[in-house]
Amino acid sequence: LELSGKVEKCFMGDNNADGHNQSLLLSTKLKEKKVRLDKCLAVNDRVVHQLLATNSKGGQSSLFRDVQFIPSAAAGSTGEYDDLGQLMGNGGLVEGGETKKETDGYDTALQVIHHTARDWTVGAAPCRDETILWIVRAIVQYYSCDGGSNDGRNDLRVLIPGAGLGRLAYEVATCKDLIVKGVVPHVEANDSSVTMIFAAQNVIKMLQQQQQYQHQQEENRQLQSAIYPFLSDAQVNEIDARKRFEMEVFPDEHAVDSYKCYHDLTGTHPNLSFTVGDFVSTYSQQSKQNQYDVVATSFFIDTATNIYEYIYIMKHMLDTNGIWVNCGPVQWHPCALLRPTVEQLKDMLQVAGFELISWSVADEAV
Repeated sequence: LELSGKVEKCFMGDNNADGHNQSLLLSTKLKEKKVRLDKCLAVNDRVVHQLLATNSKGGQSSLFRDVQFIPSAAAGSTGEYDDLGQLMGNGGLVEGGETKKETDGYDTALQVIHHTARDWTVGAAPCRDETILWIVRAIVQYYSCDGGSNDGRNDLRVLIPGAGLGRLAYEVATCKDLIVKGVVPHVEANDSSVTMIFAAQNVIKMLQQQQQYQHQQEENRQLQSAIYPFLSDAQVNEIDARKRFEMEVFPDEHAVDSYKCYHDLTGTHPNLSFTVGDFVSTYSQQSKQNQYDVVATSFFIDTATNIYEYIYIMKHMLDTNGIWVNCGPVQWHPCALLRPTVEQLKDMLQVAGFELISWSVADEAV
């Protein structure tokens, strides 16, 4: 802003523009942008505080009571656990420490905004249809055919590793096509990040409160919040600055309707729980053997340090006739020691004993 003003003064002089042309100057537009940016950032700041609020009463956090913490990854040689800070996911970063993590890691305000927009706004619905809802449709299809069985039980035990802001877990938990068939999903959402799980829980609570208001015929009370997901996008190849300030609302109407539909069908709330902990150390335990009918992963497997660990843990967790449904790329994170191609990954799964019911590679990027 300061530089543009100085350059304009240098080239155009003090009387560089009349009233009309003044509005065309870059410095004028940057001033306007800064004012608008400050207002929109304040909105996003309130959203982050809202999503990470712990609703403390009497010094205790209701969210800490609702979330199961598995701090095994933070255990030291003495067997004692460090504080909750060590449970925060690092987004695959292996160098740089806390300073690096604050800018590029997983547990930042910026990541909360981005994940909220991707999981819970109408603007990201086309992307979710190709990823999250694709997974849900695959689960429904499997349990709609003769091959799908959960040993005569009406509950379907589902694990969602790397759940992030929780939309995949929510869509499975509220899936109408399963409910009407008498199959009730019991979904466990796991993530290494306390931040993401807290935010996901608060979005679910927003949906629950909205349903309560509708049940009490207070439909005029809306709990949806505004969000500006594009404020921090890179300033390259930008055609129209106004696009940066486009607003979205969360949670989207489809999520609100899904909660209402589930409640109308069952008379209760979705069976959705949250677990914070490192995937490998948490689910490789003997107690997790054969505990799930479905493991569903979306943009998760490329976070593996050793992909063989993920593959054999999936096999370890799944019960007889259980399925693993995966969607996502192999854009291996910096921590990855093994980086197989898609075809190599397919061979690894077969060697591990998986039967590949369906395997496809998308022609276009999502």
